[in-house]
Amino acid sequence: MLTDKHILQNIERHRMQSDVSTQQYFHVLQNKLAGNITGKRRIYLDTKYWVLLRDAALGRPRAASHTEILILLRDLVSNGAVICPLSDAAYVESMQQTDKETRLATAALMDELSCGVAVATEATRVRKELLNFVAAPASDTSNFSDTIWVKTGFVLGENVPYAETLNADINLLAQKSFIDLLWNQTVADFAAQDHDRDLASLRTSAVNINEKMVAYADQIRSFEQAATAEFSGCVSLFDRKLTAAALIEKGLKNATTEEIDKFQGAMQRCLFNALRLRPDFMAKRVPTLFIHAMCHAAIRWDKQRKLDSHWLLDIHHACAGLAYHEAMFTEHPLRVLLVSGNMRMDQRFGACILSAEQDVLRYLAELTSFSITSAL
Repeated sequence: MLTDKHILQNIERHRMQSDVSTQQYFHVLQNKLAGNITGKRRIYLDTKYWVLLRDAALGRPRAASHTEILILLRDLVSNGAVICPLSDAAYVESMQQTDKETRLATAALMDELSCGVAVATEATRVRKELLNFVAAPASDTSNFSDTIWVKTGFVLGENVPYAETLNADINLLAQKSFIDLLWNQTVADFAAQDHDRDLASLRTSAVNINEKMVAYADQIRSFEQAATAEFSGCVSLFDRKLTAAALIEKGLKNATTEEIDKFQGAMQRCLFNALRLRPDFMAKRVPTLFIHAMCHAAIRWDKQRKLDSHWLLDIHHACAGLAYHEAMFTEHPLRVLLVSGNMRMDQRFGACILSAEQDVLRYLAELTSFSITSAL
């Protein structure tokens, strides 16, 4: 937490650096953060594991293996070998807890194991992945990996305040000071606040998606057809705003409406055909969109599976965990979905996807042995 003295010092520093934009300042902080993560094994924990490890941390484990996992993870994190970045999905789901004691305990564990690091929101990742694909189609996500990580204060997004009544210099000063403030916020700080914790919007989305799945079920005769339908829907995210941003990056700052429309149509067709014809290639270019579409396709193709708000959150966990982490600890149903023959997400991304506690223990024990050997 920043003290008043530090806040005043930061304000004075920003006053002297008025030539540094808000975006430039944020990227400087991100680059430094990315440097601190380099060399650490990134492990993604979905809500199941955050809750199980939270109970172990409170001294009331549901199984002895949960305490063993917690001990190993804590040792690996404290030794700098491992980090468990937080995601928007994990934060939103975990903070639904209405009991303040368990909510704060979960937050404290998240702060400890994440080391204050989060992966950028799903919306931010989609934007970065699409813009990178337009700028450099041959480059995978490693091309912008230094801007994919944020501090947990920005786990829900990177928006900064803007007041129309203030001039540009004051707004710049306020925005960079706001970044400093959130950069030092913890999950525990947010968890202590009372706010709406309802997931009604997700439940409504699940109902709407299920209705559409039923309506078009007879038209889907293969997994490939289901995936194609999902890819078609996903490319709409390359909207006019993103198109304009892509053109600006290409040097066309004053593109006409006609030029924007033409480029948008061309890029949407390109994305759709690339996802459909070269899925493994595109999995490394636009992984968030790819994982999202493939998960929905798998559920759509399985006529016995019904989508609900829990599955929607699981898909968001998959999108956050697979592309930017070396391992993912999750629930058994999601693991089965992700490693099935049509999906092969573990092979596509080279990620270890585990659900059983004993498998997680073996994985962490091997990491511990490797860390000890490397230190000798």
